[in-house]
Amino acid sequence: MPNRRVTVINHYAFPPGSGGITRNFDMFSRLKHWTPHFYAANINHTSGQKMTVDDPRYTLVPIPQYSGNGAKRILGWVAFAAGAGARALVRPADVIFASSPQILAPAAAMVVAKLRRKPFVVEIRDLWPDSLVSGGAVKEGSLLHKILVGLERTIYANARQIVVVPKGWEEHFEELGINTDKLTVVPNGADLAEYEVPESRDELRSQYGISGFTAVFSGTHANYVGLDLIIDAAQKLPDVNFLLVGGGARKQWAIDEVAERGLTNVTFHDQVPKSELVRILKACDVGLHTVTPQKVFNKGMSPNKLYDYMAAGLAVVSNAKVPLRDVISDDEVGAVVDPYDLVEGISRVRDADQATRDRWHARGHDLMANKFSLQASVNKLEAVLDKSLYR
Repeated sequence: MPNRRVTVINHYAFPPGSGGITRNFDMFSRLKHWTPHFYAANINHTSGQKMTVDDPRYTLVPIPQYSGNGAKRILGWVAFAAGAGARALVRPADVIFASSPQILAPAAAMVVAKLRRKPFVVEIRDLWPDSLVSGGAVKEGSLLHKILVGLERTIYANARQIVVVPKGWEEHFEELGINTDKLTVVPNGADLAEYEVPESRDELRSQYGISGFTAVFSGTHANYVGLDLIIDAAQKLPDVNFLLVGGGARKQWAIDEVAERGLTNVTFHDQVPKSELVRILKACDVGLHTVTPQKVFNKGMSPNKLYDYMAAGLAVVSNAKVPLRDVISDDEVGAVVDPYDLVEGISRVRDADQATRDRWHARGHDLMANKFSLQASVNKLEAVLDKSLYR
């Protein structure tokens, strides 16, 4: 089969080495018969800094620098959609692919595909506008909400294929009148080879100043990730060290809150490239996946950090028992608990005997080698792109 070209429009498609979510790059760069070109914003969402890239497969679209979730961020969505769309109009491609969030990027890709008469494939990683409603940013039933739902339905209806990250979203699409036969679940995953490092655990702990039983949280420090629950847990578990790695709009609040409470068992670390994050994770004992309870999450989740933790050999504690029902269960790779039972989950993992920890580790490795391997997801993505060429 000859190599085909796919344009990938994703506001948050971070280039490798810049930190942050690299799902699209990790998958598209491993495709056998497709050559990608990525359009991403030139601002790193979590750090707020401008990014540069030497990779010819990337075009970084200029947007205004911003912090937080104000008007400048929304202006950035518009600027990216317009800039990426205009550039994609003139680049040769066999398929136009877009990923959400945000919703304007897929809308721009849909227009490009129509004008170019090319197949349009959309990847949904976050259910907009449901997430905006659940987070309190948009009122359900408002004029803005109705406009966004209309745009959402239009994007799905015009997509030849739809990629979703978790199971459980089928009913959402059915309610919008979308044929679910064109849905394919392509979960997040990890490549176990990327988690093999030459340093010993003791060397890594010494290098990063990690000691004692350490629970690590990695990822965007945003409103929806339950930072307050982690800090509450740290206050109640003074014998557990907490390491929070990453950046985001809520990070300064978390730093100030820890200082105000006088907590000495919480440490913050800046966002790092994936290769360094692997080393940090392997020096810790348990990975934390936390969310602020929101109705939309109960439809299903497939969080990147969860796979990073298991690939690094960590036990996992998550307070997303219902959202993760199709991914992991309680006592499978650690503790999966209800939203406000984080302390109980961490305590249970901390107090587990070695045989239990070994069982969790073995199960996590098995899941990552088989069910959630990155290559398995790549193969599914390639099949979706191939299928999109034919009606």
